[in-house]
Amino acid sequence: MSARPQARSLVWPKVYGALFISGAVIGLVGNALHPHTADLDAAATVQAIAGNGAWVAIHLAIIVAILLIIGGLVGLAEEMTETSGEPLARLGLAAALLGGAVVTVSSAIDGFVMKPLALAYASAAAPDAGLALRISIAVKEVDFGIWSIGMLAFFGVAFACFGGAVIGSRRHPAWFGWIAVVGAAGSAVAALLQIAASGEVQAAETLFFASSLVLTLWALALGMLMWRAHADIIADSLSLAPTVADPRP
Repeated sequence: MSARPQARSLVWPKVYGALFISGAVIGLVGNALHPHTADLDAAATVQAIAGNGAWVAIHLAIIVAILLIIGGLVGLAEEMTETSGEPLARLGLAAALLGGAVVTVSSAIDGFVMKPLALAYASAAAPDAGLALRISIAVKEVDFGIWSIGMLAFFGVAFACFGGAVIGSRRHPAWFGWIAVVGAAGSAVAALLQIAASGEVQAAETLFFASSLVLTLWALALGMLMWRAHADIIADSLSLAPTVADPRP
């Protein structure tokens, strides 16, 4: 093996681990700051968005976290190559790319479109406030539909596939893969509850908050494992390196 491919093989596990770790940390912050209540009426929801000074930053953090974690999942799919978990990992990566794109669009609408609409409603005079509120509600409803599908595909299907791949590969303990499967199942149930109700449901919000927290912590732990694996690879390569005899007598 040439030096350059070997160097790349030593570097990439660390890169993928760093993507998981940074994405999980940013996601934990964004998820903690984002409201998770569904019992507000439409006017109160729009007013709350208008009054939240960190609304845009929260959603930008969530988008960045999703993109970083998708990068980590690419590395996990590569790690599953030539194992019995490879087919599920491939399906999981496809679901992650599709679902991640949908979730990113939804987060952008909620963070970058709803904010100016909410501010317009909050500052509108009485004759125009009703129209501004109806426009905000319409956009919010469209975003809700997009978000629900994104929840199902990214947090549900993708992580369930990757959890199953980890279990099948036997490169990590089976219980570690089952954690992802449980978190994915909770996210999928939450998404289906919202789709069935055609609107936000507090039970779904609470379930998704808990399930997404489990998945984020799982991604953080996986990133640490991949980072540690990088250190183990370095140690093994050094121990296997040929020694040079000392020419001095």
